[in-house]
Amino acid sequence: MNQRPQLLSYIPSLDGIRALSVIAVIIYHANKLWLPGGFLGVEVFFVISGYLITLLLLAESEQSGSISLGQFWMRRFRRLLPALWVMVVGVVVFASLFQRTMLGTLRGDVVAALLYGFNWFQVWNGTSYFTSFEFVPLRHLWSLAV
Repeated sequence: MNQRPQLLSYIPSLDGIRALSVIAVIIYHANKLWLPGGFLGVEVFFVISGYLITLLLLAESEQSGSISLGQFWMRRFRRLLPALWVMVVGVVVFASLFQRTMLGTLRGDVVAALLYGFNWFQVWNGTSYFTSFEFVPLRHLWSLAV
């Protein structure tokens, strides 16, 4: 009897771990002295994502005999892009109303975010995630490019 399809069912405990990770990252960004290791929540997310993606790809390989990276990326885009669009539009509207001076730099950030390449955009511009303290509302989207 093959156990792998059962592994693809919903795992409620992962939601709790993800929630704790989000809280840790938010606290860290609010004040890194409150929770100095809070940034590790990002690594926890990467581990959970890697685990779940591996399960999906193994199930696909077992079912079809191969893995289609094109289909994998299309599923990922369909799942993430709607929420990404809503957030990006919200940031642009907010900036248009309250932070007009930011609109010039926001243009490149929006394009990089929607193309899942914000980390490479930062590298290209010589910007470091850790050394820059200016307000960059889309900076956290670097993780989509990983």
